[in-house]
Amino acid sequence: MGLLWLFVACMVAQEVDAPRFEGKDALLRPVGYREWVFIGSSLGLRYDPEAAEKSRPGSERYHNVYINPSSYREFSRTGRFPDGTILVLELASAAQKNEPGLQGSYQDKFVALEASVKDSRRFEDVWAYFSFDEKDGTVKDKAQPFPKKACWSCHNQKAETDHVFTQFYPILRQARPSK
Repeated sequence: MGLLWLFVACMVAQEVDAPRFEGKDALLRPVGYREWVFIGSSLGLRYDPEAAEKSRPGSERYHNVYINPSSYREFSRTGRFPDGTILVLELASAAQKNEPGLQGSYQDKFVALEASVKDSRRFEDVWAYFSFDEKDGTVKDKAQPFPKKACWSCHNQKAETDHVFTQFYPILRQARPSK
């Protein structure tokens, strides 16, 4: 009975951890992603030839990235991201504190939620990218994939490991097994 219970618990954990879809390609917003593996944060980092022209003081965003635990474990074991990998990108506005004895930047308000999913059976290009943002600033419950030109090409060209910018995440670089 104990082994059966452990098996059921593992299956439930895997279901919560995996990307969930409605229909062919509408990704449902990940539930509990803040309890996943936090792989890193950056401030204003992006591949954009016009980034310097677009950025203005106070417009930078913190990019917080989480990966589903089962995919992190598989990456740690093999150095590869398995089908079912989901990375969540949560963006927060940056605020500044500048008073005697306390200076610096901190995360203020959450402003966007995006995700990338690896699924070779569902997506012709294996990886797909999603935004859960509504125009009014609210977060949607589901999202359709971006067109290929929106994210896929940059991830394909600039990401160090299988469409993932592992070069920016010491947690992933350290987790990857040595060759």
